[in-house]
Amino acid sequence: MDSVQWLRCGTLIDGSGEPPCTDVAVGIRDGRISAVIPWDNVPEAERNAATDLSGSTVTPGFIDAHVHLLFTCDVDHEATRARFESSSTAELSIVGSRNAQEALLGGVTTVRDCGDTRYVVRGLRDAVRAGTLVGPRILTAGAPLTTTGGHLHWCGNAADSPEEIRKAVRTICTEDVDLVKIMSSGGAMTRGSNVLLPQFEVDELRIAVTEAHRFGRPVASHSLNAESIRRSVAAGVDTLEHCYWRDETGRYGDTADLIALLAPTSTSVVVTMAGIARALLPDREPGSPIEQQAAKAASPTGALATDYRWAREVWEAGITLVLASDAGVRFTPFRRFDETLRCGIEGFQVTPAQAVAMATRNAAKALGIDGEVGLVASGYIADLVVLDGTDASERLGEVRSVYRDGRLIVADSRLIVPELIDPARP
Repeated sequence: MDSVQWLRCGTLIDGSGEPPCTDVAVGIRDGRISAVIPWDNVPEAERNAATDLSGSTVTPGFIDAHVHLLFTCDVDHEATRARFESSSTAELSIVGSRNAQEALLGGVTTVRDCGDTRYVVRGLRDAVRAGTLVGPRILTAGAPLTTTGGHLHWCGNAADSPEEIRKAVRTICTEDVDLVKIMSSGGAMTRGSNVLLPQFEVDELRIAVTEAHRFGRPVASHSLNAESIRRSVAAGVDTLEHCYWRDETGRYGDTADLIALLAPTSTSVVVTMAGIARALLPDREPGSPIEQQAAKAASPTGALATDYRWAREVWEAGITLVLASDAGVRFTPFRRFDETLRCGIEGFQVTPAQAVAMATRNAAKALGIDGEVGLVASGYIADLVVLDGTDASERLGEVRSVYRDGRLIVADSRLIVPELIDPARP
């Protein structure tokens, strides 16, 4: 058993949502957190070998619960789709590998991918697990289940009848995906699909959920309108992605009705703060005119705090709210997860520690990996992010270093690529 590696943290945000602590020691042994104690309690003999982070803030590794590793962050959806559809499997693997490493540089140590094709992301997941690719822990949904001509049908997993749905879910589960993603509504990235109308009947969604759960896989439902949300909750999905409570005319409904629907269930809500939300940050450098125009067009009120008041109300009602990025879609690079966290602070009107909890503890719970990651606590995997500065009362500093499984993997904003070990070498 290895000796304890101590990190002296100037400020610690532990992922629970509670206020930060100061001058805390985090012990790491065999890739897991062995202790979280006041620095003064560290034995004198072990202090000299400690890593001094007394000028920094330490958080759990961020968990981005909604990303698209194979997308290219273009300036419009059609460009992203065209590049996706025209790319070979090898080209998609290169894009996915680069995006995975960009996420890691942004402090994200776990991602849940929601838009695979040809099982490319599954290959990336397995390469990270094997140690041949440096990247975050990856959960993959395979190609999302949709309808012919429906949202993301170009990923290659359309089904239009109960039997087709049943077979499609069985097929991707047999191919060792980590979850099932279903497009319960249309989406902006697929011209011709309708964001304001559902794509599946509730009985069809129930078939998908029943089959996925039989294989032990959770179900994430892309839901951009109220009726698709109602049907998804009735079917028993595990997470609602985006969760826009609006009718077929685009008018937003009373959040109290959404809360009443969700309160008796265990369904979590994943709010994605993508580039068009990041562009609304009041203290952010203005983006391109195209980005600013897109952000204004997509915003109901022109301000994050009013656009996302509904999400704060959902969170205050005790429903698990997860903060994610939708990285890979237009204007949403993987490395800037810090901007998504800032969107959560501004949009939900919460503290930095509360926003971090939504992207760590809450995300882990929603993804079914709580108890392993998401907190800086004894027994948890030692996924940690080191941020500039110690004042985390109002905002968070830039990402400087990242630990994954207890190993320093990003240092001074640079990726550390370990030497490949030949298992046959003595």
